[in-house]
Amino acid sequence: MNSKKDKKIKIDLFKDNELKIYSKRERTPEECKLPSDILVPINDRLIKTIRTSEDAVKHAIENYGDNNLQNHISDALNFNKEFKVLRAEVPSKTPKELSNYQKKYDRYNNKIKDDADKKIKEIGTLLASGQELFHGGKLIDTKEDNVLSLTSPLSTTFDPVIANIEAIHKGKAYDEGELNINIITNKNSKAKCFPFRHKGTKFGHEKEVLISSEAKLSVKEKKKISETTVSKHENRKNIEKIVPVYITKIEML
Repeated sequence: MNSKKDKKIKIDLFKDNELKIYSKRERTPEECKLPSDILVPINDRLIKTIRTSEDAVKHAIENYGDNNLQNHISDALNFNKEFKVLRAEVPSKTPKELSNYQKKYDRYNNKIKDDADKKIKEIGTLLASGQELFHGGKLIDTKEDNVLSLTSPLSTTFDPVIANIEAIHKGKAYDEGELNINIITNKNSKAKCFPFRHKGTKFGHEKEVLISSEAKLSVKEKKKISETTVSKHENRKNIEKIVPVYITKIEML
């Protein structure tokens, strides 16, 4: 019987660890201790404070590939006890089926997806209730409260910057007609997952968590926050269009 002490705690990379974003300015001569200091800008005015997953998603959308947010998340994972516990619940060495999924992923290759799915169900672990993860791209082409039962593994990440890059990569947002970042919250799902290592591997920067096909996803809220221009390379030329930008909140059941 599990005690309260054994209950899993969610990985929250912003709790007691908010990220403050400042505008920058050049240093004055009086602020320089060394001549080279003149080349290093200084924080000027506080622009925003990122305290929640939604704050982070909005910032990632507005600041494509933002290094500040990515570094913050990497550092937070490095020192997060709950992430260390989660990683200790799966093999330290990535099984070849899951390594192949990362290296050779092709949405049309069902064997790679099936092999990965079976392996997650065999050696994966469960997420804490309330755990939040991100996915870039349209998952459910429906209105609120509609449910999608997964038929193959779902790639998610701890990093909304990566989710935003994925939503745009290879004309994805152009083809889908929207730029959509999903915040997926686990609601006591029994679906197994595999949290990949984020240090010392080729794809570690993706901070990926692969969810098995046991999961069901339910849309709780989809809200438009802005519009943006997205592009796609086609017939040797770059084509563009304006699409709506959404944040979709999803529960994993």
